[in-house]
Parts: sequence; structure tokens; C-alpha cells
Amino acid sequence: MSDASDWLSFLGTCPPKSFRLRTVTLQPGEALGYQAADWVDTLVVVEVGELEVECRSGTCASFLEGAILVFTELEPSGIRNGGNGPLVLSALSRIVTP
Repeated sequence: MSDASDWLSFLGTCPPKSFRLRTVTLQPGEALGYQAADWVDTLVVVEVGELEVECRSGTCASFLEGAILVFTELEPSGIRNGGNGPLVLSALSRIVTP
């Protein structure tokens, strides 16, 4: 089993110029409605806490610190902090220029 030092983290990093890095923080019980356009081509890392993803199918999936995911395949309807402390997500995406 690997320890936390083996996890991918974007906290405190500066992405290449062609990428955008966002940090999303949710307090316990706080939720966000899912807007697909906000997460296109985005690699999401659960940096701290427990992420719950509510899927359109009605199922719910939980991801802990260190999880790396792409929301497209999950088809979420919303995301929520399922833990007792803050949830911190890093979201890395390409900058698309027309």
C-alpha cells in the first residue's frame, strides 16, 4: 500500500501556461450543482477530505484523499463534501482558445 507521499497533488504548484488550475473548497455538508461545461477536460484530485458524487443514475460514489478522477464518465448531477472537515479539490484543465 502506498502512503500519502506517493499521491498526486497540485496544491502549491504552478501549471504550464496552456493549463488552468482551480482549487475548489467545500465545507462539511456543502454541495455544488454540476455544470458539465465547468469540468470539460478536467483532471480532479481530492486533496483533502471526502468527495461524494451524486450520479444522474441515482447512485452516489465516494472518493477519499488521493483520488484522481474525471467527472465526464460519472455523469454527476452534483458534488458534495461528505466528510466532517473541509473538502479541497484541485481541478486541472487545458485552456482552450478559439
